[in-house]
Amino acid sequence: MSVRPPAKLKICGVTHLDDVDACLAHGVDAIGLNLWPRSPRALTVAQALPLVHRARQGRPTVQLVGVVVDPDPASLREQLAVLQLDAVQLHGDAAVDGYGDLGVPYVWVLRGTPPLDAVRLPAPAPAWILLDAKVPHYGGQGVTTDWSWARGAVERLSPAPVWLAGGITPDNAAQALQTVGPAGLDVASGAEPKGDPRRKDPAKIAALAAICHNRSAP
Repeated sequence: MSVRPPAKLKICGVTHLDDVDACLAHGVDAIGLNLWPRSPRALTVAQALPLVHRARQGRPTVQLVGVVVDPDPASLREQLAVLQLDAVQLHGDAAVDGYGDLGVPYVWVLRGTPPLDAVRLPAPAPAWILLDAKVPHYGGQGVTTDWSWARGAVERLSPAPVWLAGGITPDNAAQALQTVGPAGLDVASGAEPKGDPRRKDPAKIAALAAICHNRSAP
């Protein structure tokens, strides 16, 4: 039986310094900082800045991703200039080509299950593509997307890297990787204590990282 190749892991909606520390300790590949004010995991730039500094000091190679919804391009450029993030994850209805001059890579989010024959990569090309469930208020609600559709999307969009989000937990992460074959998993609520969207559970982060990276949990 062949060994599944390692996948990357992004923990999204991090809001506390010790949760950044847990991500770094367990080798998480990317950390999502939610800059959308209506999110239960929202951060202002002033709140996000200490988290950025902690991550850079702890492991400079970890990718820091700003999560936004239909932002004003000028305001977003100001936020990115202060935070010096590695990428921006664009949710919402605005066309991604309106953000082509941000100076950082972007993550293109595909919500729901649009017909695969109609899916076209936007230009400029994204750093990676994120498949997410179509829910009110843009993610982080533990709703699983259609994995069979997602598998087709991974194949159609190859060789572009495609990540999977939506309802991923330590209990189903291995199955998600085996079924869909994504380049990475993006987890928010599945790494949290039940009922607390502003905290992360170090044990869940450890378990998810072990599954993605094909190693034993600590």
